Amino acid sequence: MHGKVASDIRSRCVVLIPVGPRTAIRHLNDTLLSALRYIRSELRIVLLDDTSAGLSLSDLPKSDAIEIVRIEGSDSYSVFGRLYMHSSKAIEHVLDSWDFDLMLRLDDDALLIGSGSEEEAMDVFRSNPDVGCLGSYRFTCMGAARDFRPVARRLHFETSVFGRMLDPVRWRGLMEIYDLAASQGYEPGEHCLGAASFFRREVLVAMRDKGLLSRHELLTSGLCDDQLLGMLVKAAGYQNMDFAGPGQPLGLAWKGLPASPQILHAIGKKIVHSVKSWQGSDQDQTRREFAMLCEQKGPPMSRMSELTTGSHRSARPAPSGLRDHG
Repeated sequence: MHGKVASDIRSRCVVLIPVGPRTAIRHLNDTLLSALRYIRSELRIVLLDDTSAGLSLSDLPKSDAIEIVRIEGSDSYSVFGRLYMHSSKAIEHVLDSWDFDLMLRLDDDALLIGSGSEEEAMDVFRSNPDVGCLGSYRFTCMGAARDFRPVARRLHFETSVFGRMLDPVRWRGLMEIYDLAASQGYEPGEHCLGAASFFRREVLVAMRDKGLLSRHELLTSGLCDDQLLGMLVKAAGYQNMDFAGPGQPLGLAWKGLPASPQILHAIGKKIVHSVKSWQGSDQDQTRREFAMLCEQKGPPMSRMSELTTGSHRSARPAPSGLRDHG
């Protein structure tokens, strides 16, 4: 794995990033640079390549930490059962190839803006041996309750009598996993938002050992990969847990950002999603906003009063291309 100064190493982290056909290389590179800058642990970055032409290391930041796992025979991109299958293959590859403590599953439109999130996650895992996944779970980073009911309805449909008639192979596989998860207290639909979530190594090993990964029956599922993984965490005998509350590093929303770049930076969030847009700003502009904020000196919380008193002036986008996070 990518080496750090030995005295600084507290954990070993693998970052798994699925990359789809619509991802611009400049945006992917910006996310990669942010991970290389802000993850202080021993690091390996695995890109799950589902692009049309294929990624090339020559187009990416120069780092021995980055590895590409190409999806062969993929004819379309999906965030549902197909992505679960592809992610399963990547997880199995990571387990076979690297000795690590935790994995950060990260979208390519997420961004690291502060250091130490993986160390905080590892501290929680050490203190809570029954926790397998940390993320935006029952609450968003702004305190709103997350609603699992739409996922529960889809799960109910696919495990219903009609779901059995429609796809009996999927029904049998899904029912087997659902029954196992339910025996461990699974609430239908529960999951951590896939934009950025941490998994302890042991839960991934348990998923593999229990035959929960690479289940071809789930290829046609309409459940998103993070929704399936939330059920797999429980089926493996572990718990999901919030990691996006006050004082915790995740600042995530399903679409767009949960708050302005200035507020997310000021309250100490370290991983944000999605930087594709924010109130009329496109992805290039939003990424530049965060880059400029990260270059400011002083602790982020010291600037919170500026935002609440109105004296803060929003950072303006730089006139040229993306600025490095490294």
